[in-house]
Amino acid sequence: MKDLQKNDVPASGQVKKSVFIHENSGLRILFAGNSITKHSPRPAMGWENDCGMAASDAEHDYVHILLSRIRKYDPNAAWAIAQVGGYEANLWNGAKPSDCHAEAAAFGADILLMFFGANTPKEYETTAHPPRTFGDAYAEMRRFLDPSGKAVVFHGQGFYVRPRLDEEKRAVAERFGDTWISLGDIGTREDTHGRFNHPSDLGMRLIADAFWKEMEPAVAALAKKRGH
Repeated sequence: MKDLQKNDVPASGQVKKSVFIHENSGLRILFAGNSITKHSPRPAMGWENDCGMAASDAEHDYVHILLSRIRKYDPNAAWAIAQVGGYEANLWNGAKPSDCHAEAAAFGADILLMFFGANTPKEYETTAHPPRTFGDAYAEMRRFLDPSGKAVVFHGQGFYVRPRLDEEKRAVAERFGDTWISLGDIGTREDTHGRFNHPSDLGMRLIADAFWKEMEPAVAALAKKRGH
């Protein structure tokens, strides 16, 4: 039986750079994530797309599904991705948000989505006194990506079942007064898993649906404030 909780994709080499910015004049949306948010082509492993793994194409990953919905409120929305796979994998090795993600902090997000954790070493789950907690590293990244404190921030439960990570992420969301997004059974259903044990198109759509349920009122209010 397939292990749906096994992350088959190495944390290193997921992208050629860590920040991707698509400028425009409207709302500013920042996605902080890992290979589920964006993975550059890696033909050697059979991955040819340049989008969230393992969507069939860019339009079917959760980022672009959400962007299509956001554009109904603001056709000129700007967006950026902070790909943090390396950061979450190296939280014990002194990784700092400023190492690779200064451009994302400078982007000035109105809305920030944080959806990562899967590349944190598995042994973290059973380490009683880690040199640095995931929660601390996660909070540092959240603070760094919203330096002005103006963003409306949403935190997603992980696609893989990692209770300790999710509990620490939820605690950070509560500390900052942000919104926590539950994925329900999305991460445990076989039909939501595609290639490389990453979200299928169905999985991506359901992830987007979970975020959108909580995000839509904020998007609508911010777009109205901007005059859209």
